[in-house]
Amino acid sequence: MLYEEKQIETIPLKSCAALGKKVDEWLVGWRHERESEHKTTIAFAGYQRDSYIVGARTPRFGSGEAKGELLESVRGDDLYLMVDVSNYSLTYSLCGIQNHMSPDDHFQDLKRIIGACSATAHRVNVIMPFLYESRQHKRSGRESLDCALALQELMNMGVSNFITFDAHDPRVMNAIPLGGFDNFMPTYQF
Repeated sequence: MLYEEKQIETIPLKSCAALGKKVDEWLVGWRHERESEHKTTIAFAGYQRDSYIVGARTPRFGSGEAKGELLESVRGDDLYLMVDVSNYSLTYSLCGIQNHMSPDDHFQDLKRIIGACSATAHRVNVIMPFLYESRQHKRSGRESLDCALALQELMNMGVSNFITFDAHDPRVMNAIPLGGFDNFMPTYQF
């Protein structure tokens, strides 16, 4: 099948739901408007849909621990996981106390969803507008290199590509030399 395309699925985590919905609307419109003589062939089955969002959730237990769940199959699909680690507006309840989600909480939720889908998905890509731990990219003493460790951990979990915007130091991509790392600079957009 010369014109076969893998299915594209987006999984916006709760922290990035609004942006994920906008991306989904754009994809739906673009794929409906795109002209191709092969649209009716079996290779393009499922190419045009009403939504490309896969349902996912990360429910918490009473102890504060959580799990990642996918609400439908992603076998053989290219996944784009969207997460905003700087979204502090989300909360969860622990022992009756409302806690705001920190970047660490969002990162753990991302890893939970990757763990739920990486065995069956064709390729897993992470879109993280604000790169997790990007301010901790070089040592100035006896301290950890958290950004490099996070990128390596996600690569080891099966992530193929990272897409981020305005990484504090783009040389952090050297931590994952065999992985894809796209850093878009929106200099005039802020």
